[in-house]
Order: sequence, then C-alpha cells, then structure tokens
Amino acid sequence: MLFDSYKMKYIFSLLTCIDVAYGFFDIDDITSTTMRRLPRGFSLAVKDIAEGLPAKTVTIVRGESTNIRSQDIFELLCLLNDHNIQVINLNITSKEYKHKYYEFLKKALDISEERTSLILCEHNECENILIELTENNLIHRTILYIFYWPSGSISDRFLYTIREAMRVAVITNPRDGVFRVYYNQATPDRLHHFTLVNWWSGSLYKSPVLPPADKVYQNFKGRVFRVPVLHAPPWHFVKYNNDSTVNVTGGRDDKLLALLSKKLNFRYKYYDPPDRSQGSSISGNGTFRGTLGLIWKRKADFFVGDVTMTWERLQAVEFSFLTLADSGAFLTHAPAKLSETLAIIRPFQWEVWPLVCATVLVTGPALWVVIAAPSLWQRRHYNQWGLLNNCCWFTTTLFLRQSSSKEPSKTHKARLVSVLVSLGATYVIGDMYSANLTSLLARPAREQPIGTLQALEEAMRNRDYELVVERHSSSLTILENGTGVYGRLAKLMRRQRIQRVRSVEVGVRMVLTRKHVAILGGRETLYYDTERFGSHNFHLSEKLYTRYSAIALQTGCPYLETFNNVVMTLFEAGILAKMTTDEYKNLPERSRRSEPVTETDKESSDLTGESIATSQTQGESTKGLEPVSLTMLRGAFCLLGIGYLVAALALGIEIQIHRRIKNRVTISVRTETRRVPKCVLLRKIIKSLKDVLTRFIRAIFNYIDRALGPGI
Repeated sequence: MLFDSYKMKYIFSLLTCIDVAYGFFDIDDITSTTMRRLPRGFSLAVKDIAEGLPAKTVTIVRGESTNIRSQDIFELLCLLNDHNIQVINLNITSKEYKHKYYEFLKKALDISEERTSLILCEHNECENILIELTENNLIHRTILYIFYWPSGSISDRFLYTIREAMRVAVITNPRDGVFRVYYNQATPDRLHHFTLVNWWSGSLYKSPVLPPADKVYQNFKGRVFRVPVLHAPPWHFVKYNNDSTVNVTGGRDDKLLALLSKKLNFRYKYYDPPDRSQGSSISGNGTFRGTLGLIWKRKADFFVGDVTMTWERLQAVEFSFLTLADSGAFLTHAPAKLSETLAIIRPFQWEVWPLVCATVLVTGPALWVVIAAPSLWQRRHYNQWGLLNNCCWFTTTLFLRQSSSKEPSKTHKARLVSVLVSLGATYVIGDMYSANLTSLLARPAREQPIGTLQALEEAMRNRDYELVVERHSSSLTILENGTGVYGRLAKLMRRQRIQRVRSVEVGVRMVLTRKHVAILGGRETLYYDTERFGSHNFHLSEKLYTRYSAIALQTGCPYLETFNNVVMTLFEAGILAKMTTDEYKNLPERSRRSEPVTETDKESSDLTGESIATSQTQGESTKGLEPVSLTMLRGAFCLLGIGYLVAALALGIEIQIHRRIKNRVTISVRTETRRVPKCVLLRKIIKSLKDVLTRFIRAIFNYIDRALGPGI
C-alpha cells in the first residue's frame, strides 16, 4: 500500500508536469466562463508582437471575466519589462477602475500620444468593452486595441461594433504554441472584417506585425464612398431634385474629388445631407449639426468643400492638408452715386471754397488800393466809388474767365497786378476746377465705401445697416466667440430680424436687393459671387483675417495621410490654384446665367436658400465711361436758374428804388415852389459847411505833404 501510494503520487506529479508542458486544461477551465490561465507561449508571443509593432508602452487590461493566475501575469509583466517595454497593469473589474481607464485613453487623445492596450477577457465582455469604447468616441489611429479571443470564431456583434477609424487587432490561439493576429485595417474596401495579417509559432512570421496605413490605402480597389454635398459656387454647383437626389454639374472641389478618386482608385456618390449646412461647433447639449455633424457621428466618411479650419471644428473632425488659403471679408452694396446737382461744387472740398470766395472778394478792393493810393497824397479828384466798382467787376471777369477790354487803370503797376490775378485765376483756380469737374462728370462721384469693420460698426449704429452670415459657418463662430469689434458686431446683430441665411449666395442676393445689408464670409466665395452678379453692384472689403480650407474627415481616419500626400502634391504644383482660376473663366458660360434679382424676390427664398433656376444672362461685370447727359449737367442748369432768379430780383428792386426816387423828386419840386426862402437858407448853410470841411481837409493834406515830402 505504501508503494502504491508513492506510485500514485508519482503518477499524479507526472500528469501535472505533462499538463503544464502540453497545455492540457482542467475540465473546470474549459466549462467556466472565467479566464483562469494564459496558454503556453502567450507571454513570448505578446513580447514579440509588442516589439514588432513597435510599442514602447503596453497597457494590460483585465476584465471582470478574468481570474488569471498571478504567476501568468507576473511572467508576462517581467518578460515585457526585461525587453524595455513599459507595462501598465489595470484591472477594470469595477466601474471606478473602468472610468480611470477611459480617462487614461482620453488623455492620450488630448496629447496625441500612442497607446497600445492588451485586453484579456471573455467574448461577451470583449463585445461590451468595444461598445463602450465606441460610445465614448475613444477612437484614433494612435490607439491600438489588442483583444485576446480565447476560443471560437469572432462574433458578428463584435465585428459590426467596430468603426473603420478604430484600430483593433485580435489574437487567437487555434492550437498549442500557435497564435494568429487579425487586423481590421488590413483591407481598404472591406468594412467590419478581420484579415489575417501575421502569426506566431516560436517567432513572428513577418515584421512589422500590422501593415502600415499608407500602404493599405494607396489603392481603395473601387470602394464606393457616399459623400455629402452642398451648393456653394464656385466649389460645388448642385441642383436639388424632388426625389431627394442631387445633380452636381461642376465646381472646383468636384474636380478635386475626381482627381482623388482617379489617383486612389475609389468611386463616390453624392447625396443631399439632411441639414444643408456645414456645421460650426459642438453645442452645449452635446450635438453637432450640419454636414460636419454627420462626420462627427461617423455617419459620413469625409466632406470636400469650402470648409474652414477652426478650433471648434477640430474638436469634432480632422482636416487634411489645406486646399485653399483664403481670408475673411464682408460684402456690401456698391456705394450710391452722389447727387449730380451738386457736382459743380464738388471739385473743391468744403475747406477750399471759403478761401476761394475770400480771394474773389478781396482781389477787387486790393486792386483799387493799388490804383487809388497815389491820389490820396497827390490831391487828385477821382470818383473813388466808381473806381472801386470797376476794379471789382474787372477781377470778377478774370476769375470767371470772361474777356474784358475795360481796364480800371493804364498804369504799369495796375497792369502787373491784373496779370498776376489773371494767372492765378486761370492756371491755378480755374484749370484745377475745370479738370476736376470734367473727371467728376465723366465718372460721377460715389458715397464713401464701407471697407473696414469699424466703418461697418458705425454704419450699423447710425445708418441702420444689417449684417448677416451663413448659418453653422466659421464666420458665425468668429462673431459668437470673438471679442473687440467682432463682439460688438454680434451684439448689434441681435436686434435684427434676419441674422443668418442658408448660404452665401442667398446673402449676396440680399445685398443686391437691399442696399443696407452686408454679409460676412470667405473672400474667394464673395469675390466669385460679385463677378457672377456683376461686380459694379457690390463693394468687397479689405482682408480681415486669414482662413484655411481643407477636406474634413473622421477623427482618427486611417487614410488621412494618403489624402494629404495627394492634396499636398496638387497644392505645391499649383493645380488647385489653376482649377480655381478656371472657375472664373467659366463665368460667362455657366455662372452668369441667372434670373435677375429684383425687389419682388420672395423673402422666403432669402431665408430658405432655394436655388433659382438659371435662365437669363447678367450684364457685364464692369461699366465703362458714360457720355455727358443732361442729368449730369443738372447742377449747371440749376446754377443758371439761380442766376436768372437773382437777376430778376435785382431788377425788381432797382425798379422799386427808381420809382421811389422819382416820387421823392416830384414831391421835392412841389415843396420848393411853395417854400423858396427856407430852401435858399438851407443851401447857404450846407455850402458854408462844405467850405469849412474842404479847408480842414486841405490843411491836413498839406501837413502830411510837408511831413513826408523831401527837405529843401
């Protein structure tokens, strides 16, 4: 019995060694839903896989369905650590630890740090963890999830939970000492599918373990993408059909997408997104509207259009290399023509006119002083009032450039002053006035244009201007989150009835029909629309800020680098700029054909953005010189009428004065016949006073002559 007992112990120990050596499991391990031990060679396989990725850090995650022996975990940790691979050991059996793990992954997304997680759990828990990772949007090309699938085939629930941007690898153990590696991003045209990419049987079959994305996505093998599209000339020209389908007739970005599809061998199909807008940012309730919201929810693969890169949008999507270097601007109606009636006074600014009038008024008396000064001490009798009158009229005719042969004086100094006055009046004042007046009549003056944000703010405050932007656009985000003048403009917009429009085209039509409306957007788009509807109808402001447009893709998109390589080549070669220029050349054939926008356009079309069928051809984008018409000469005729009116008034006043003087003379004659003695006495008194005054003046002149005359 003793021998038998020793014999039995030896046999049991031998079976135990065989069990460990050949990987036999107990019946409890096979039937249990809890993972209790790791298969033989698993630690070596994980070590080689980590080195072949390569991965500097590996996070070992154990779920609730695992109860792996401590020696197995210790062996795995020591082996990885011995080969300079940092190991983080996590046990997510509770919600608290699971939340810490998700925060750990989210921090990696914020700092763009690579994370590799080895998740050890049973099938059901693997599916649940994958669902939670997808719901928390912990998806990026820098994060790799490696699941160990103990037995059986991969379930459909696990397959259809995986998104294309999520990097997932599965390790299986089909037989003892052999491990297979499956990868979801090994084929570019098959979604929700795992492909065998490598295996381990003592060593890896090839290195690196996983195929690089730039090699996989060089050829999409005819894959079909469903791409949302928006009508936004010149980037896309879209016609919306009644059956919710769209017909894209051209555009710069349509050509760009065609080049990408030809280079990368994929096909695409446009569709009308539910909300025909781009989308600006994630709202407070955690939603993102617009086309970018579809990409954020991973319901659309990518979007090609005039999508401006902003910080708010980068929280939801990723952008490729830039496809357009643009700037922000705003568009207003062309400045209206100034009143042509006042064109005759517009050649000089208001500060000049008082000096011109003062010069005309002073020149006449100055000439009189030059002529009459010698007579003051030479005791010559001149009609000074008549001389002053002649001097004033003579200088007036010189300034009016009229011919006058009657000179007020024949002296040389008077003629010299007259020549100087004539030169100043003709070549300085007259010629400058005539030249400016001719240019103003040829090109009528207009109001001061609104070219800066400060001028726009002043117009909104004092002149009832309104500013509109495209809804869910980057311009709206700048106004909502901006400070300074942008914040003040946003406050002024709140008092408007219409603040947002469906598209830039709708806003341009509003500017065309309403003079006190401005729209904020991309300068290239606004410039194209001005050429489309006639540049003489609009005024484009100066550049406000720099904005870059690119292709919007899902966060963690695996083929982002492939798209970047193609777009970068097109941008550096100038092909994108050439395609943009070609759209301007196509304006006469395509974009200028549009119904004329009138005041009778329905306000509903402005708000909903319904596309108007193109039928009639717009006029030329620029207007040349116009011949002089009676309308332009309205100011001259008004001045002539004012002159006639003043002359008539002067004639009437002279007639009345003449009549009154005549009546006074008649009355004085009658009184003289009746009162002769009194009149004779009055005349004697006046004559004596004149004699006294004359002697006094002569005495003063003699004194001045003796004082100023030469000594004897």
